[in-house]
Amino acid sequence: MKLSKVLFKIINNTAVITLNNPKILNAWDNEMRETICGFISNCKKNKSVKSIIITGSGSRGFCSGQDLNELTKNVNPIKWIDSFKKVYYAIRSLEKPVIAAVNGVAAGSGFQLALLADFIITHKGAKFGQVEINNGIASVTGPAIMNIFLGMSKTIELTLTGKLISGTRANKLGFVYSLQPQKKVFIESLLLAKQLEKKSSLAMTLTKRNFWLMIKKDLDNAFYQAKKIHQISFKSKIPQNLSKKFLKS
Repeated sequence: MKLSKVLFKIINNTAVITLNNPKILNAWDNEMRETICGFISNCKKNKSVKSIIITGSGSRGFCSGQDLNELTKNVNPIKWIDSFKKVYYAIRSLEKPVIAAVNGVAAGSGFQLALLADFIITHKGAKFGQVEINNGIASVTGPAIMNIFLGMSKTIELTLTGKLISGTRANKLGFVYSLQPQKKVFIESLLLAKQLEKKSSLAMTLTKRNFWLMIKKDLDNAFYQAKKIHQISFKSKIPQNLSKKFLKS
């Protein structure tokens, strides 16, 4: 029996979406992103769902980014970028609070996924970073998201170095809502969800709608540029070849 690489459950009024690919630190592929979009669509329609937590299975990874196995195949860069656009827009346009319970590595598009949540709860040993450059992948949508939440200076630093920073430093940079002991990350995320669920649902809906409108134009432009840039990048075969090299190492 094939195990699902994305799990879904509802705890009282809180939906929990869990990336379930722990052997590769919950790296995701297009199929997983499509599945997440389906779950989020269900959350939008289900009035009993008041908040959403996104997390990763196991203790080592939240989401380590793109599954490089997918990049060794014949990737259509336009469709590839569209798969990210669909899931990112689904998460950010959701008019219910979203919490990222970052239990481990959040790298590349996994870092972006965490930043797109309304709140990040994590622990000091977690790792965050924009690592695409290490695999020869141009970084376009990531810097756009990072610039919104981190500012240009840190966006340039993390994007061009491809380094990972600790949960402790992430907390000092200000994009982490709460730093907790590792075993309490999910528990604290549930407690925050319950606090948020007590707020006026109409006020929450309208406020989140406005937040989405505030950043949508920047993301629209980023995805437009990403399609042009990644066509050049993938035509060079550098991302594919470096991904193969990494997987063999």
